Amino acid sequence: MVHLGRLIKWIEPIGYMKINQSILVLTGLLFVVTHSWGQRSYRQDSIQFKVYTRLYVGDDLATDSIRIKKIFCDFCSDRQLVALREAGLQMSNNERYNPKYRKPGEHRLALYIRLSKDKFKALNTIQ
Repeated sequence: MVHLGRLIKWIEPIGYMKINQSILVLTGLLFVVTHSWGQRSYRQDSIQFKVYTRLYVGDDLATDSIRIKKIFCDFCSDRQLVALREAGLQMSNNERYNPKYRKPGEHRLALYIRLSKDKFKALNTIQ
């Protein structure tokens, strides 16, 4: 019987460690689950627009011109279209450094612009 007491003394600390580890893991999982429920998807609070642009590169590999071909927005006002056009030109200007577009000729780009709904509404009030 003395040997059983020694065995139980060795098992008790191991059992307490497993309980502490399981509590720690459950607390971590609970934190992750509650944190992910609180996040909102970009689809709920933003609007995405598609813009087609054309990038013309000359024989000397310099950008000749950038043109906006189409902005997909059925409900935009004139001010909003101008703001989307400027954003599309800026994104195309940044894309000209991409190695894919460093060849002479015409390159067609499809760009996606994502704005929050509040900023998109505010574009009408900016003068």
